Amino acid sequence: MKKASVLLPLSLLLLFSCNTSSSSAVKTSANPKPVRPPAESSPNKKRLLNYLSDVYGKYIISGQMDTSWATNEDIDMISRVYAETGKYPAIKGFDFIMLSHSYAPFMNGREQVNEAIEWWEGKNNNKALLPNKPNIHGIVTFCWHWRAGVKNEFYTRQTDFYIPWKNRQLDTESANFTAIIKDLDRLALRLQTLKEKDIPVLWRPLHEASGGWFWWGASGPKPYIALWEFMWDYLTYEKGLDNLIWVWNGDDESWFPDPKTVDIIGRDIYASDYSSLKNQFDRTKRMGNKEYIVALTENGKIPDPNECVKDEAMWSWFMTWNDGLKKIGESHKDNFWTGEYHNTNAHKKYVYNHSSVITLDKLPDLTTYRLE
Repeated sequence: MKKASVLLPLSLLLLFSCNTSSSSAVKTSANPKPVRPPAESSPNKKRLLNYLSDVYGKYIISGQMDTSWATNEDIDMISRVYAETGKYPAIKGFDFIMLSHSYAPFMNGREQVNEAIEWWEGKNNNKALLPNKPNIHGIVTFCWHWRAGVKNEFYTRQTDFYIPWKNRQLDTESANFTAIIKDLDRLALRLQTLKEKDIPVLWRPLHEASGGWFWWGASGPKPYIALWEFMWDYLTYEKGLDNLIWVWNGDDESWFPDPKTVDIIGRDIYASDYSSLKNQFDRTKRMGNKEYIVALTENGKIPDPNECVKDEAMWSWFMTWNDGLKKIGESHKDNFWTGEYHNTNAHKKYVYNHSSVITLDKLPDLTTYRLE
C-alpha cells in the first residue's frame, strides 16, 4: 500500500515573515458566544466557547498538530511533546486530508475521528495521559486539506478542480457541485460520530484561501465566500452538526463571509523568530464591526509568551505543525516539533512550562464548565 505523501504547509514557503510576562492580562471586547440561537449549539460546544472566552487575553492554550498522513503508532506527536517538555498540549489538531482514501488504516477519515474521540477522553495511543485527573478532556480541532478533482489533490497547481461558479453564484447544476455535495456528505458522516458524543470541534475548513495555493482560493473571494456560506448552512441545518465552532482562516478581510458563520478567526504564520506577531494579531482580530477571538492556527516557531503578554498579543491558542520525518530528534525543516530547526529544545520547554500557557493538565472539566 502506498502511503500518503508528507504534508507540509505551503505557507511556510511563502510567508517566512511570531511575540508572550505572565501577570498582565489583555483587555478585549471579543464575545465568542455562539452566533446562532442557543438551540443550535450543543451543550459542550457552548461550554468550550465560554471557556475560550474566559481565558482569552490572559492565557495562551497550547496545541500540537497530529500527523494525519500517519498513525499514532507510526509518529506519536503527543509523546514527542511530552518527552521534551514534561507537559501535554491542551489541543490536538487533526486533518480530514485522508477523507477520500478508503484503505486501511485511514478508512475515509475514520482513523482521525477515532483518535479525536480518544483525545477528548484524555487518552493517547490507548493510554490515559493524566490518570489522576480522569475528568480532563483534550480539546479537538480539525482542518481539511480537501482533495478533489481527477488527481485527488488540494494544491491549485496539482488539481483541475475549482469552485463551480456561474452567473455570480454557485453553479449547483455542475459536476463539481455534485462532487462537493458528495464530499460534504462523507465529511458529515465522520463529524456526526463526534456530535453523537457531544465532542465540540474547533472546525477550520477552507483555510489560507486568499493565498490562492489551494483550489478553494484559486477562483477569488466571491466564489470562496459563497462556498464557505453554503458549507456552513449545509452542515449546520441540513446535517444538524451543532457541535462545530467555526474558525475562519481566509487571511484577508475581502474574503470574510457573513459574520453569523464565523465564531473565531485563525491565522497561519510560519515566522522567522519567537516574536509575538503583534502586527498580524492586531490586523486579524477585527473583521467588519466586530472583534473576534484570534488564534494562531498554524505555526512553526512558537511565540515567546513573555513577548505576547508585553505586546498584548495573546493568541487564543497556538498550533505547532507536525513532523515530516519518523526519526525523533532530527533537526530538519520538515520537522516542526522534533529537533531544533524551528524551536530549540530549551524554547519548547520554556513555553510549555510558562505560567501564561495552558497545557492539558490545566484544563477544567469541559463537560461541566458553565453553560451561561
